[in-house]
Amino acid sequence: MDPESTQLQQALIASFLGPDPEPFETLISHLMSSSNERRSHLELLFNLCKQSDPNSLSLKLAQILQFSPPLEARATAAILLRKQRTRDDSCLLPRLNASTQSSLKSILLRCIQREDAKTISKKLCDTVAIGYFLQ
Repeated sequence: MDPESTQLQQALIASFLGPDPEPFETLISHLMSSSNERRSHLELLFNLCKQSDPNSLSLKLAQILQFSPPLEARATAAILLRKQRTRDDSCLLPRLNASTQSSLKSILLRCIQREDAKTISKKLCDTVAIGYFLQ
């Protein structure tokens, strides 16, 4: 990969994982796109974020669960968090620091308590169960 492409990817990752929630929310909404080309490109960027800074990525997903009004965004964030916590080659759980793991547990439990949508509550419960049993 040429240096310009690498620099662009690093800038996008910094934008997605930075303090402004809007770029990450846009990434999540576009991951639900029906366009395979668009979704494939964004999945690559999502995976680069996962490799670059798994702690920030996990906390950004949790932030969407807590504060994003669109139901689809919260559902996608719950699914992505669950996928990041399963044991396979891409598992983030062992790579997260203790502070992030603790924050995620607290956030997930709070989200379960206050989530009104049963479908998302189920996804959250699945995520919590996977997280607790695999540690």
